[in-house]
Amino acid sequence: MNPRHLCLLVLLLALLTAPGAARVSVLPLGDSITRGDIDAASLDGSYRYYLYEQLRAGGYDVDFVGSTTFPTYTRFTFDQDHDGHSGYTTGTLLVNGATEPLRAWLAAYGPPDVVLLMIGTNDALLQVPHETRLVNLRGVVAQLRERNPFVRVLVAQIVPTADDFRNEREIVPYNAALPGLAAELSTGQSPVAIVDLYSGYDGVTDNGPDGFHPVKSGMQKIAARWYAALVPVLAAPIPTMTVPPIVLPTQDPLVVPGASGPAGDPNRDGLSEDVNGNGRMDFGDVVLYFNQLAWCSAHAPWSFDFNGNGRIDFADVVRLFTLVG
Repeated sequence: MNPRHLCLLVLLLALLTAPGAARVSVLPLGDSITRGDIDAASLDGSYRYYLYEQLRAGGYDVDFVGSTTFPTYTRFTFDQDHDGHSGYTTGTLLVNGATEPLRAWLAAYGPPDVVLLMIGTNDALLQVPHETRLVNLRGVVAQLRERNPFVRVLVAQIVPTADDFRNEREIVPYNAALPGLAAELSTGQSPVAIVDLYSGYDGVTDNGPDGFHPVKSGMQKIAARWYAALVPVLAAPIPTMTVPPIVLPTQDPLVVPGASGPAGDPNRDGLSEDVNGNGRMDFGDVVLYFNQLAWCSAHAPWSFDFNGNGRIDFADVVRLFTLVG
């Protein structure tokens, strides 16, 4: 066995014997408040940065997911994936012209374990009827559950603006209706909980000149509330979602670079454990899979998703190692 393969074996054995929880995928979902400042060179960034730093300091292994990293901040180093989109309302998350944005975004990455849903500020600015907002939120939760029936949804009671009249008319009643909606939608399999971002937030000093986009102090307050709500969720076991195998869209043989033949499915479970195509499951499959992880992810993620979490990563290498052992 060459040194590279030996190192891989030692690493896999260490991972298999070491204690620790599985990495949890968290989707920050909402409007421009979730996105943060639009300038990539911003000095404040987004609440997502401050939340990520708190999670890392607390020892939590979290993977932020989303279809974009825009605007990809240059002054902050953190996991920048998210789905915070400027101008979006509860309704346009579901339907925007001829598109279904949320459904399309969710298809771009693995099923999220936890969703941080902060939406409704643009509804308030546009005076969307309160009942319409609640109907839309039901649709949002339904689409999240389509992607992951076990998803845990944290719904924000949104922050105030600098306009007291708008707050009293548009935001306070909306926030007050959310606990009842959460109680209606929450299940043992897919809990829905409310996170109070409104109280303790100053709509004047914690927002910028426009009166509703947070400055650094506001971002930090939002991050602190999300963190406090996330800790109990992350401390509990996260159900594993099994993603059913998807039929390959082509009849062409799937030959991984470096393999001796087409990838095979010796145990007929719909997955290609015989990565190197030699007709059996052995350590050579683990080595080739490790070396060609990016290729496997790009060409047949459903066929090589050995742990069934909807994405291709090193955890699949570990799982394949256990399968061929």
